[in-house]
Amino acid sequence: MEAGVLNAHMPKPSAPAAADSQLTEILELLRRMDKRDRLRTWGGFFRSILHLIPLIIIIWSSWYAFANWETLLKEVSKAAAEQSAAIMQKQGNGISKQLQEQMQKLMPKE
Repeated sequence: MEAGVLNAHMPKPSAPAAADSQLTEILELLRRMDKRDRLRTWGGFFRSILHLIPLIIIIWSSWYAFANWETLLKEVSKAAAEQSAAIMQKQGNGISKQLQEQMQKLMPKE
């Protein structure tokens, strides 16, 4: 009697061919999803590597600036002094010529 009750409540297999085709479709979908997930995983890996490159550059440049602060400061101050000397020399020549011309205009001619 119990076997009859269990069989009455169990679904009857309607078509094994339809179930097999559904299973193959499900398996194919899972394979495609697996391929897509693998591509997304590799893409995320490379994207994270690309995001780490600027961070590494910033950390390295900060360390380099801290380690060589005196040398960098000397080079920058030397370049600034050379540029200001060049500008003063150009402007100084013009100012001295103007001053000489004005002095000659002011001096009486004999």
